[in-house]
Amino acid sequence: MTGAEGQPDKLGEVARLATLIADRILEAQITGHEIPPEQFTALVDAARLLEEQGVPWPPLVEEVLYEAGKRFSEAEAVPETVDPEHEDKGALAGLTRFLSGFRRS
Repeated sequence: MTGAEGQPDKLGEVARLATLIADRILEAQITGHEIPPEQFTALVDAARLLEEQGVPWPPLVEEVLYEAGKRFSEAEAVPETVDPEHEDKGALAGLTRFLSGFRRS
């Protein structure tokens, strides 16, 4: 499909791929493996795109981002645990701002 007709299919594919990435991130957390930063970045980018297009997040994507937002909030609450030499304040602040709009009550 092309034009406006293909848009829902593309957004559906973005949602499907975001769910697959969220699944990999969750699996890495469960097994204690490191989460590749590019996977998390891709998940956030996909979530942002879905949000901009008015497409609800798949449940697993929402859960992974909610948990990430919670962890970032906890890390900000205890700043002495963060090594200032390795902290990317711009990326963290941007991600925190982005996720703050989606945190559950």
